[in-house]
Formats: sequence, C-alpha cells, structure tokens
Amino acid sequence: MPSSPQSPDPTPARTSKRPAPRGTAAYPRKRAVTACQVCRARRTKCDNLKPSCSFCLKVGAKCIQSPVDLSSYDPASLRILERLDEIEQHILRSQHDVTDFPPKSPQNVRLTSTVTSKVEPVDPARVLVQPLENVLQWQCLGLDPTTPGTQEQLSQAWSDTTNLPAVDLNAQFTGSAVDRFFTHVHVKNPILNERETRRLITRISMHGIDWSPDSCLALLVCALGTLATPFGEDQCQTHPGTEVYQTAQSLYAAARKRIGSILCSGGLREAQCLFLSGVYMMSMFQREHAWRYFLQALACCQQFSFLRPSKRSGLPQQSDRIAEQAIYWSAWKSEREIRLDLQAPDFSLSQAELAIYPSFFPTPPESHEVIPASDPTATAIDEIAQRERLAWYFYLSEISLRRLHFRVASSMLHMPVPPESDILEELAKATEEHEKQAQEWVTALPAILSLQAPPEDDDICRFILRGHLLNLYETMYWPFVDAAINRTDYQHTPEWSPLVRSLLQKGLHRHAERMYVNQPGFYHRHHGTVCLIRSCNRSATILLAAASVVQCSLEQGVPSPLTLPENWKHAVALAIDLNRFWEGESADCRAMRPILELLWARVQFLDDL
Repeated sequence: MPSSPQSPDPTPARTSKRPAPRGTAAYPRKRAVTACQVCRARRTKCDNLKPSCSFCLKVGAKCIQSPVDLSSYDPASLRILERLDEIEQHILRSQHDVTDFPPKSPQNVRLTSTVTSKVEPVDPARVLVQPLENVLQWQCLGLDPTTPGTQEQLSQAWSDTTNLPAVDLNAQFTGSAVDRFFTHVHVKNPILNERETRRLITRISMHGIDWSPDSCLALLVCALGTLATPFGEDQCQTHPGTEVYQTAQSLYAAARKRIGSILCSGGLREAQCLFLSGVYMMSMFQREHAWRYFLQALACCQQFSFLRPSKRSGLPQQSDRIAEQAIYWSAWKSEREIRLDLQAPDFSLSQAELAIYPSFFPTPPESHEVIPASDPTATAIDEIAQRERLAWYFYLSEISLRRLHFRVASSMLHMPVPPESDILEELAKATEEHEKQAQEWVTALPAILSLQAPPEDDDICRFILRGHLLNLYETMYWPFVDAAINRTDYQHTPEWSPLVRSLLQKGLHRHAERMYVNQPGFYHRHHGTVCLIRSCNRSATILLAAASVVQCSLEQGVPSPLTLPENWKHAVALAIDLNRFWEGESADCRAMRPILELLWARVQFLDDL
C-alpha cells in the first residue's frame, strides 16, 4: 500500500557550508517557538494552521500556539494519542475506496449521517450482531414466540423508593462513600473533577442538603459510592433488603426529587446529574430508565461550546472544556450502546448511523504541580493523580476501541460484492484485516491496561476492555456463525472455503470464551452488569442453537459444518448460574434461566465434539 505523501520538513536542509553565526539563527528559532504546545511536546512538526493545527483538530485537543509551554499533556498520553492516530489513519487508508468519512473536526460530531456508500449495503440483520430478543426467535431453537421472556419486560424487583427514610449527609458517612465512588465507579467514566467534587460534598455535609444542583450531585455520588464494592468482592451485601441497598435507595430517592428542579437549568451540572442517574439505574437493572437519563444528558450537551464553536463568546477555560468533553463522550457511548440493544421504535438507527462515532478524542486532564513529600496532603493528592491517570488511559483506550468497532461494522455493512460472488467469502477476506487492526489496538495499550496477563488477573478497567474486545470479535465473526446456524438446507453441507469455516469456528469459540472472560465480573454490581448478562445470555443461546444444528445433522445422517467448542457445556452452565444469582432483581434473568434450561435439556446428551 503506498504511503501517504509527507509534507516537506520546515527546517533548512543541511549543506557543506560553514554554519551561520549564532546571532543569525533567529528565523529557525522563531519557527520552532510558533509550533503549538502539543506538537512541541510530541517533537513533531506543526503546520500552524489557525485557529487549530491539523493534529490538534484531529484529536480534539486545545491548540495553544504560545511561546510559553503550559501543556498539560504527559508523554504517555501523547504516545497513546499518536499511536491510535496511526492506527486510525491506516484503517481509513484501507477503507477509502468503500467509505467516505468526514474530516476529524469538532464541527462534525453531531449524530448525523456521515457515511456515503458507493455500493448497495448488505442486509444488517445478517451482518451485524443481533439483540438477544432476535436470537431467541431463531427457528432452530423452536421456542414459542409467546414464551415469557422472549419479549422485553420491565423489572419490578427493585424496591419502592416512596417510603424510604430521610437521609443526612454527615461527614463520616460521605467520606467513605465518596472514597468508594472515586475508587470503583468514577474511574470508568471520569466526568467529575475529584478535588472539586470532594470540596463540594464536604461543604454540603457541613451546611446541609438543599434543592440545588450541587446537592443533587452530592446525593448521586454518595448513592453510587454506597453500592460500590471492589471488583471480585461478594455482592450479597448489596442485595435488596440489606442495609446498604436501602441506604443507597434512600440517597437516590432524595436525588431524584431534585432532578426535576434542575432540568431547565441547563449546563454542565445538569448533564452530570442526569448521567449519574442513568449509571445508578443501570446498577439497578433498569436499562430503559437509564437510557432515558443518558438521552437527556446527551441533549444537555448539545449547547456546549466545543460542539458549537461558531456560537461561543470567547474561549472556554481548559477545565470547562475537559469536563464538557468528558460528559459528552460518556453520555454518547452509554446512550448509543443501550439504544442499539433496546431497538426503540422511534429512535432506530439507519445503516449509516450504525457506523458513526464522534471523530475526535477528548482533551486529557490537566497536569498538576508536584507536591513535596513532606506535605501531609501529598499521599492523598498522589492517589488522586494516579486515579486520574488510570481513568484517562482507560477512557482513551475504550473510546479508541469503540471507534474501531464502529469502523469495522461500517466496513462490513458496505462490503462491495462483485457479481456472482459469495458475501461470506468477501467478508472472510476483509476479516483478516479486521483481526490485524484489533491486534494493533491491543499492542497500542499502555502497560497499566495491558491485556497480556490472563483474565483472572484483571482489575475492573482491564476487565471492561477485554469484554469490549470480545464484542468486536463477535461482530467480526457474526455473519459466519449466523449463516451456519440459520441455513435452511440441512441435507447438504455448504461448500464454504477453509477460511470461512475457520472464521465460523473462531466465532463459536469466542462465544464460549465470553463466559470465562466475564466470569470474574459475574457477581459484581456496576452499571455494565446488565450489558454483561445480556451478552452472556446471547452467547449461551447461540451455543445452544449451534448444538441444536449439530443434533439435527446427526439425526439426518449428514455431516455438520459446525464443531462445538470443547467447553461449550460448561460455558452454558455458567450462564445459567449467572441468571440464577441475579434473578431476584432482574426480570430478564428470571425469564432467561428457564429458557436456557429448556434448550439445555434438549441437547445436553450430545458428546463434546
């Protein structure tokens, strides 16, 4: 593949002439000084475009073209930005004949159709991963469409919040709750400034709760912190009926009463409160309510200055820009993830929108001055700085993976299929490149988030990234698994190439692998638990569907194109146990456990193949 042309080096070419005296070198020094702070920190040339150079515009960074180095970018963040930019440019170059993506500019982050296809798109139902409800309707499963649980149900298991006792944010209680919030919750969605938030909650605990947006935020932080536990810890202490559960519900009930009073206030605090309300609802297995909160939070973000640069008066403060971009990204990805799964009729996504992702990276957190070790607050400040650094690395890594996922989906949707060619064969050729891109992303991860260690050693951030990576692989292999399971002619073995068959087997192995990768978080309550359960239920259902196809082929005396993974039975058993654990709170779990057990009873006599 030819490399993209490079702009000429702005520095003068070396010659054999005698170097000019030091005093005559003013022009080169001036050119070096006018490079923006980000490019100077990266030690790369800057094109000095106004008001933002090309690199800063591409990654959504604040371009400060000043001779004073005030950059808040640390070297590791810059390297991650640089590496991810290289990967994305490679992807774009490999796709430019198929898909036309918009330039990376903050003006292009609105959720509008930006993909222009030059070929007739393929059927998304056969190319993209389908929701659990659609999988349950597969003919090979033989389920009655009226079976409870095959339609969406709202969980009524969570406690009524109307008769809960009043709450009081005393300093002793808020201290421990806030610590747990920033240690176990905030690191996954760093939308708040920890230092400012701690000062805010301390002030409210001293002066009492009022009806202000700040009080609403404090109550939500404490509610989430009350429920938060270390990753892998036993979750029985947070089940309904426990004191911890009731306290969290009381705090959330008080916060919910204040949500209405801030809905028309607009601005950053409203978006933060709405988003954290959605996080709490997800933790309570109420994803429909959570989606509405995320949608409202995203609506609040539409007036932020970085989204509407033509309407702003003056440049926003760096801290405001960081906070605005953080809440926008978190609300966007949370709303989109749930909407794809809910299939809301009036909020469905077009084929083009399925592959859209905002085209810039958020601004990294500001660096802080080094505190002397003799300062009594040095240890606490250092812990906060470490959490901020981990949160930023995780945030950037997760966003880059999601963008890669959406680009892969776009490539699959707009796959050019020559006449008389098989779509599966064409997708198989492209999948090799998609696998390479996924591996490049893994290689680009910083050491603190490396996925080289086994899954059982993961912390919560690596655990989430590993799960998202599995989602990407599921998307890559979905068409092959779907074609093998839902083929209509079981009398004849399809004449697929060895590549297609290998990708089919990879897909089935990934579905079994999901149970083992996700098992450390099976009993961990956080806002992603609902998505984890649904993805595990989908994988278990697909394994059972594949087993049904194998059984049907054996009964008809014809070879099957499917070979079940060795551990498929144990994987299904793990999914059944997962539903059993949470069925007291989740209507989906109460409905799915008997369905999985019914399907399991039909095929469990099959030998491991």
